[in-house]
Amino acid sequence: MAIDENETTIRGIIKKNKFSFFMNILIVFVVTFAVLYFFGLVPEEFKMMVGRETVKETTTERGELPLTIKIPNAEVDVSVYNPSSTSTEVLDEWLLKGTVRYPGSGLLGQSSGNMLIFGHSTSYKIVNNPAYKAFVGLKNLKAGDLIYVYSEKTIYTYKVLSVDMKEADQVIVNFNTKERMLTLSTCNTSIGDKSARYIVQAIYVSEKPVQSQTN
Repeated sequence: MAIDENETTIRGIIKKNKFSFFMNILIVFVVTFAVLYFFGLVPEEFKMMVGRETVKETTTERGELPLTIKIPNAEVDVSVYNPSSTSTEVLDEWLLKGTVRYPGSGLLGQSSGNMLIFGHSTSYKIVNNPAYKAFVGLKNLKAGDLIYVYSEKTIYTYKVLSVDMKEADQVIVNFNTKERMLTLSTCNTSIGDKSARYIVQAIYVSEKPVQSQTN
């Protein structure tokens, strides 16, 4: 009896046991992530995503991508990046360049929705990469402070409603708000700190063309 060579190859074995193979891969992935999370090896900025409400992609309303965020009272003036992937590796890579809008959160110019922008912060005075202190000043914000988010053509102004420090696993960000909201988040003290997040909630105030900005 001839032996089908394909059945003795790795591809053949996988083909015959597709369900078991993919289930094992899934189990390995989940266990690996859990172990990394337990030992604090998952990038800290993403732990707050655990438990957040699912994004409801039900609107066809278009909006603008944020490109820059400026917060005078927090000494923030940094770029905002807009990756399309929610992969931890992808988001972590962009965080090394500046702040990041979480994919699927609100957009500028939409009539509703909550835009989430997050970035690193550190207690170190001197760092090699400025992105590590992008949001270090968030803790200094107070209710009423103004936040300016720039698209390519428009400046959107938001007013701070609250500044809170919460445990990472207690933070739930709802993207599907009726109001035009902005949420900012960063670690509370130093790079890799696992204890809490500064969460800034702000509401839309106004907008104007970039060309009309005066210094």
